[in-house]
Amino acid sequence: MTKPKSYMLAVPSRPRDIEEPQLFLDRLHATGAFQLISERMEEETLYLDISYEGEAYTAEIYPTDFTVPELYRCQHLFPDVDAEAVQAAEFGLAVVMEFGTNPLSSYHLQLKLIHTLLPDVLAVMDDSSEKILSGRWVILAAQSAVPPAPRYLFTAQAVSGEEDCVWLHTHGLNRCGRPELEVLNSDKKTYQTHYNTLETLAYRLLEDDDTPEYGKPFFLAYVTQNIPLVITLVDWEEAVSCYPADMLGGKNDREDGHNENTCAVFVYPTPESAEEGQYSSLDIYDEMLQDNPIYMISTSETKRMKALAAERMEFLFRAFSDKNNHLLVKLGLLVDEPYRTDSNDREHIWFEVTDLKDGHLTAKLTQEPYYIANLHEGHVGTYEPGEITDWLIFTPEGRLSPDDVYLLTM
Repeated sequence: MTKPKSYMLAVPSRPRDIEEPQLFLDRLHATGAFQLISERMEEETLYLDISYEGEAYTAEIYPTDFTVPELYRCQHLFPDVDAEAVQAAEFGLAVVMEFGTNPLSSYHLQLKLIHTLLPDVLAVMDDSSEKILSGRWVILAAQSAVPPAPRYLFTAQAVSGEEDCVWLHTHGLNRCGRPELEVLNSDKKTYQTHYNTLETLAYRLLEDDDTPEYGKPFFLAYVTQNIPLVITLVDWEEAVSCYPADMLGGKNDREDGHNENTCAVFVYPTPESAEEGQYSSLDIYDEMLQDNPIYMISTSETKRMKALAAERMEFLFRAFSDKNNHLLVKLGLLVDEPYRTDSNDREHIWFEVTDLKDGHLTAKLTQEPYYIANLHEGHVGTYEPGEITDWLIFTPEGRLSPDDVYLLTM
């Protein structure tokens, strides 16, 4: 599959910044975020060759006018003054780049490039995923050694009409070299569980090097402890032929979009159905999907989350000094011997922080572990910060994760 380019539009805090190409060149030559190999200017477009983490990239930079699209999802909270400035802006800086072999690393580079060009960027319109990103979040993410969460690479939208039908589909996976994903003929009662399945599948496709062939069975999760969720991908043209043409997301909805590099998600409920290629709609699992299916977090994502939690640990420690805050930490503890594998020997479980002193934390277990027999809910122990794999701060205003600490800079 040919990868489309990733389109982002950066909204400057000072509009005149995008009128000074030499300022961009000075910042590009001074950056330590990546290596600038070459640059050339043709009319109003700046073409760049970049090296980042051992891979070569090209980018196009040019000023453009814009209006904020109505249907874009606002991924972050904005202070009122920032939101007003974004709505009033008329010109921005387009930053266009083709992703490399690692989508998450490529996405991180695009943010670093934007931050280099506009160090105090106001907001970013990620056109490929139809998201609006806070400039404060972009700055923090670009300065980080840890890439953002995979969920930033795409958006899963739920479109509904006057009828009960809901059409779920993604935006952003194409730029990663993956097909966009859809669930057809969902409904307003169950679409959230289908959304969770769609999102989990997108994460898996982003992590795996190869996308499953259309029609092939692909194990995704367990809907219960003993029942596997085996999905299959079906090309959109074949998928819509199973439904009325005038259905939401049906054939008649495909003339102006959603008609390239997109596929629908179906399931194989039995080994026999997989052998025969007789797929079924995801809704056959609706009852079981509502009972918290077992979606596992991959080892690589666990490591990324731990690295980000460690990098921003100072925010957690600072929050503890305010007694109005409530802190939770996820600790990765060694499981009992029978449950250890070569790829995983830790269970990640939530604790409530009761004390922080001399770089150590005292915490109370908030749940019953699955794989540690002698540890029970309510247990209080002392732990090292290095054992933390994730954390949450509950303030009177809301919940903050390591990804959300940009809010504390407002």
